Amino acid sequence: MKFQKGQAIIYTTLTGKQYSGIVMHRKCDFPNNYIDTDFEHGGFDYLIQIVKDMKEEKVFVNENDLA
Repeated sequence: MKFQKGQAIIYTTLTGKQYSGIVMHRKCDFPNNYIDTDFEHGGFDYLIQIVKDMKEEKVFVNENDLA
């Protein structure tokens, strides 16, 4: 995978807005290539953390959404 856990990234939304963030989890680090933690579950490539409207949010994204 292109990005590493803990790496700073830029996330581009479907509407074109960009947010800086950090890679929290990668699907390749889990069995069956599926992100599965105590609090988050998803079949996307990455789980990232961004700051949006002064609040931290965790977002599931695909690799092509990141730079």
